[in-house]
Amino acid sequence: MSSPQTTTVFAIDDSPLNLKVLRRFIESLGWRVFTAEEGATAIQKIFQVQPDIIILDIMMPGMDGFEVCRRLKETPTTAKIPVIFLSALTDQESIVKGLELGAVDYIHKPFQQAEILTRLQLQLKLYQANQALTEKNQQLEEQIQKNERTQTALMQSEINFSVAFNQNPDPIFIYGRSSGCIMDVNQQFCDFFGLVKQELVGVIHQQFNFWVDEQQRQRFLRDLLLWQQDSEVKFNNWEVEVCDYQQQIRTMLLSGEPIEFNQVNCLLFVMRDITERRKAEKQLKILSQACEQSPASIVITDVEGNITYVNPKFEEVSGYSSEEVVGCNPRILKSGDKTKDDYELMWRTLASGRPWHGEFHNRRKNGELYWERASISPICNQQGIITHYVAVKEDITKEKQQAAALFHQAHYDHLTGLPNRILAKDCLQQAIESALRHKHLVGLMFLDLDNFKKVNDTLGHNAGDQLLVEVSERLQRALRQTDTVARLGGDEFLIIVDQVAHSRRLTAIAQRLLGVMRQPVNLQGMEFFVHGSIGITVFPDDGFQADTLLRNADTAMYAAKLAGRNMFRFFTPHMNQAAQKRIVMESELRQGLARQEFKIFYQPIVNLKSGEIAGAEALMRWQNGRLGAVPPDQFIPIAEELGLIVELGEWLLDNACRQVAHWHIPLGDKLFWLSVNVSPRQLKDGYFVSILREFLQRYQVRPEWLELEITENLILEENGDLLKNLSDLKEENISLSLDDFGTGYSSLNYLRKFDFSSLKIDRCFVELLPDDQNTVGLVRAIIAMAHHLELEVIAEGIETPAQWDFLRLEGCDYGQGYLFSPPIAVEEWEGLWQKQPFFP
Repeated sequence: MSSPQTTTVFAIDDSPLNLKVLRRFIESLGWRVFTAEEGATAIQKIFQVQPDIIILDIMMPGMDGFEVCRRLKETPTTAKIPVIFLSALTDQESIVKGLELGAVDYIHKPFQQAEILTRLQLQLKLYQANQALTEKNQQLEEQIQKNERTQTALMQSEINFSVAFNQNPDPIFIYGRSSGCIMDVNQQFCDFFGLVKQELVGVIHQQFNFWVDEQQRQRFLRDLLLWQQDSEVKFNNWEVEVCDYQQQIRTMLLSGEPIEFNQVNCLLFVMRDITERRKAEKQLKILSQACEQSPASIVITDVEGNITYVNPKFEEVSGYSSEEVVGCNPRILKSGDKTKDDYELMWRTLASGRPWHGEFHNRRKNGELYWERASISPICNQQGIITHYVAVKEDITKEKQQAAALFHQAHYDHLTGLPNRILAKDCLQQAIESALRHKHLVGLMFLDLDNFKKVNDTLGHNAGDQLLVEVSERLQRALRQTDTVARLGGDEFLIIVDQVAHSRRLTAIAQRLLGVMRQPVNLQGMEFFVHGSIGITVFPDDGFQADTLLRNADTAMYAAKLAGRNMFRFFTPHMNQAAQKRIVMESELRQGLARQEFKIFYQPIVNLKSGEIAGAEALMRWQNGRLGAVPPDQFIPIAEELGLIVELGEWLLDNACRQVAHWHIPLGDKLFWLSVNVSPRQLKDGYFVSILREFLQRYQVRPEWLELEITENLILEENGDLLKNLSDLKEENISLSLDDFGTGYSSLNYLRKFDFSSLKIDRCFVELLPDDQNTVGLVRAIIAMAHHLELEVIAEGIETPAQWDFLRLEGCDYGQGYLFSPPIAVEEWEGLWQKQPFFP
């Protein structure tokens, strides 16, 4: 039978809540639980799972619980599994029907967890009780046989009759045929019923009040009368229930034999107490059924180890019939995997009287190997001598296979079959321990593919997967079998080079790896060149811990990418300092919004002709308690890489819309717009426009009050979500401004395609005005071109009156810069409104 750690319970109930409650408290015991919400599915699963016990609801849609039970009991593989009904039906007819169908118990809803637990545990204890009761029943049978032999000998000897009569351990009374009353009783009879002989002798049969059941009493009296008329009437082994002197109900075996007593024809009645025997037999029957129906294999051997009993589950699992194995030694199942020492340890444990727990790798009759988890216990007699051994075994072959599959899944990359990060760290740790023992170096290389994203974006993820498989195969071919190649995730690979004599060897290996990476890869009929950047770190020079070496190799790889990609770099302490600073900034940046460390500063946009404020640009600023004021050009790129820019951008849009709506309360119909920078990630987000619509509606912002600035390089990307978002913004009448114009590579077609309303001349041109003639010509051309395309022009970075004059005379529409005001907090804008109009 299963131990509590391996017990499997299958619960069937159309109420998910009931199943959840059952699963929670049963699994708290360490038991496994399977569930189903309807009968047909449950039956199929039960055939597969073969649970230890089934908890079954009755009222279910489709197939009810009675039908499920009937089908399970009709099927040989499930007929012996104990079924407990758990139902809200409380009528006697339903209970009887459930038990007649073969259920072992019936529990009413709502149920108590303790009640269910107790009844489940009872089923699991049946086997041990079965063994004890079998032994006890055997003892009772021996005692009964002994008593019967004694009584027969005594009754056959008239000389010893008196002694036998009075010393017999069973209650005896003598009934006279002619008198119709009790002629004599022995002392045991008196003691049993708590009476004295004088009160019993002479009592007529009508006064026999020992019986509990009146019908039994009447039948006995009737047969006594018949015997008085016909001495051939027999009283052989009647089972009757009587009350003893303690008013306890006892089951007695009543037998009557004709004798001649005091020269009178009589009946000598012997009453043998079989109460415990019947209880034992009842429990034995239940336990026997439990053993036969057990989902675990049960094997009993004698003290020599020869099999004396196997249950049906053993036959099913091993393929051997009971007839084939009884009398044999269990070694017929051996696969040869368990050593001689293992078996000797097992037998020493059992011989000492202690149970043994372990696993066997056995062989079925058809030659197939399988795994079993076994618990073997010695069985002792009353003298404490071992007479048998009982083994309860569970087939765990599937469990072993699943464990192996889970191990592979947990430690190997599903795409390339290479070790994953978990296994790679373990291999690295083993290499470090070996290097410490043998005094050699370990090289660790962190390889990241260059431009891998281009393959995914161009050909799709299937092509990207094909490329990763090809790269993994190339790396393995370029290395020794003793070296380890692992995939950490994405396009990142780790190479562990063991037993390195000198770091110069790592240089040669890195060059060889870069060489095989430079070879073209054929993907969907096209040749692609995907290079790699490698960071190298060495044990023990760069660290003693696996995590330290991994971190340093990653840092060196990042340095290789910054140096131009398609190359390798060895780790240096300087790299670590830069990496640590970046890690700190990443960590602080993740918590910045929650700490309310971000603020919005606003820089006015001035009409260059009138000198009045026409709008403002919303600029994000970050004041961190650990890093101080962090410039946007430092934290914005990191936020882009980490994906935090979307959250920051939404926060900026939300607050900007709220602020521009507030400013328009006193402005009325006067035009004033707020310009907000939008990151590339935001514009590629499928939810961007819907989120913006929500902000516009929430703060009642008109479309003309808002202008979105996007970078020039972004519009070169033919991204589906990007193009859709730009199209949707056009339908919403949201103005688009092209930022940093002239610094990228966009063509004029994009200016017309995306319907920009304005463009910004970058500050790198404005700062050279009006003295640099090349810049003067370029700016004039930009302004003329923009006006020709019906675009307004905004100049950034105006710091001198001369720059303002030049731009105003050339027809530039708007400008912003420190000449008018640096970016300021919203609280300072009240004073800024008072300073306009501005004058050169």
